Amino acid sequence: MKFPHNPKFNTEFDRVPGLKWYPYVGMNFGEKPQRVMVYAHNIPIKPEEYEAKAAEFQPKSTWADCMDEYTYEQGEWTEAFRYFVKGAAGLGDNYTRDSSPEIIVKVDSFISGISYINFIQGLVKSDSQMAQAEAALISDSKRINKEILDILGITHCICWGAPVFEYVRTIPGWTAESDKNYDRKGFGYCMVRRGANAPMHVLKIHHPSMPNFHSYSAETQKILSDFLLLG
Repeated sequence: MKFPHNPKFNTEFDRVPGLKWYPYVGMNFGEKPQRVMVYAHNIPIKPEEYEAKAAEFQPKSTWADCMDEYTYEQGEWTEAFRYFVKGAAGLGDNYTRDSSPEIIVKVDSFISGISYINFIQGLVKSDSQMAQAEAALISDSKRINKEILDILGITHCICWGAPVFEYVRTIPGWTAESDKNYDRKGFGYCMVRRGANAPMHVLKIHHPSMPNFHSYSAETQKILSDFLLLG
């Protein structure tokens, strides 16, 4: 496995009531001062497929063990994550397992150093890919992710889309400040104060599956690179 999940935090994750899935945590996570969480949104499942998918996705390591596939498989189901990686790693073109060593190093170094998961801790019944979770599931997910973020000591949080950004900035007990929008549509920033814990930088990006993300844009890549350098 190219990107094994670092299990060192699993014992703490297991103490979080209601946690369904571990986040992926790279083996090099925590080696830099910037401890990065990347949040996708959710997984919509058609109602008639829900029970089968719920059983398939039951292991807590479902997402933690899938990063090889999401990073390198050239499938429709991996497009959003690969678009994100192209922007975050500063690439100028598509990459594959057969890309140059320099490109592979860029991609692998980025993936090995981050944590990643869907914010919503549960499958969402919907016929639409633009599904929103029910209020109770959103509330549970905020509580669970609050603990995940604290366990990992996250300093930099990247949110795919406005809904995820709003979930993070409105976690109960925390306070968002220093809000700003970038000139690029769909990109924004805030700092979240977490009581006794260090503040957390939070970046909103246009969802990578949408054309306005612009993986190869110098502007998109600069927003991401500058964010990841914030102290």
